[in-house]
Formats: sequence, structure tokens, C-alpha cells
Amino acid sequence: MDKIEVVEAACPQCSPEEEVMHTVVKSHLLKCNNCGFIHRLPSKKRKAIKLKVIVSRQDVSSVQEIEVNEDEELHVGDEFVVDVGEEVSGVRVQSLELKTGGRAESAKAGDVRAVWARAIDEVVVKIAVQRREKTESVDYKVNGDYEFTVGDILKVKGHEVRVSAIKVRDGGLYKREGKSARAKDIRRIYSKVLSSERRPAGEGLRASRKKDGKGSEDT
Repeated sequence: MDKIEVVEAACPQCSPEEEVMHTVVKSHLLKCNNCGFIHRLPSKKRKAIKLKVIVSRQDVSSVQEIEVNEDEELHVGDEFVVDVGEEVSGVRVQSLELKTGGRAESAKAGDVRAVWARAIDEVVVKIAVQRREKTESVDYKVNGDYEFTVGDILKVKGHEVRVSAIKVRDGGLYKREGKSARAKDIRRIYSKVLSSERRPAGEGLRASRKKDGKGSEDT
């Protein structure tokens, strides 16, 4: 004799708000034990929750919020948009702080106390400019999706420099000619001076080949 399986579920005919006993007729098909109505297994309602997002932009942090389903899986490296009033920021998840304490690489939203993130819509890229035995560090504001390439010729503070290496945030170091990385993924750019010239007032850093998303030096 086959085993009869029973479950609790809302019945759209006699009990739409409260769960009552049902007999499983077949996969995803139920029969209400109260009224005999046969219907599909109701889909589970997804509960939306608000999560605190701590957004870091250079040396300044702000607290914002996002609304997600509590069973949504979050991961370090996820990118999304947060907004408060007129402020909108593209961010990347750096860490997930759990309600139980500690941090995780991935977790369901309902288990997360706070999301720690870094703004990536506009970032500051640090460029090390080497001239003979001296090295100078220059901060450069640029769109997070702007690409730098090993071998690029740039103008920095009146110097024409060549990108010799790009250090990315996951720990890698690109040295091969033509290897590229987006600004939001870069920890530091290394360059060597090819020639120097007087810099006209207001001239910033620019690449020798035209690209979108160009920015400017931080002064």
C-alpha cells in the first residue's frame, strides 16, 4: 500500500490566509482535507527586507540601504546600485557581516547584519611615477569602468610616462604588454618617465589613445 503524504498549505477555496492539512495527489498538486478542492502547491512568498550597506569612497564612509529578498544569496564581489535621496552609488561588496558574528564570502540576505562595500562608479587610482631614482605617487579620479593597459603612454604632471605594470586588487601583477584592467579593479599602476615637459595650467593625466570615461588628477 502506497504511503499517503500530507502537508500544510493555504487552500484558495476555503482557507486562503491560514494553512490547513492537504493530501499530496502528485508532485506540486494538493487536495484540501477540509473541502476537497484540488490545487497546485502555492509558491512560497518571498519576504523583502532592508539591509544596511556601509559604502566606502576613498577615506569617507556612508551608511545606506538596499531592499532584497531575505532568501537571496549575496556574495563578496557582487555589484549593485544603492541610493539615498539624490545620491546614487555603484558599489562592489567587500565583506558580509553576519548576525551571528564574523564575516563570510557568501550568505543569505536574512543572515546578514551589514554589507560592507566600496564605491566603484568613480574611483581613485594611484599611479607610481618613477623618474631615475625618485618615485612620485599621483592620485587620479576616473570612472570605475575606465581601462588602463600595460604599455599605455600617459601624461602625468608634465611627464610622458609608460605604464610598466598594473597591480590589481586580487593580488595579481600584470606586466605583459597589452594586459588591461578596469580602474575599479586596480590597486596601483607603475610607470616610468619617458620625457618631461612644462605642464600648462589645468592639464591633467591623459592616455595617448582615446578612451571613454577619462578622468583627472586629484589636486
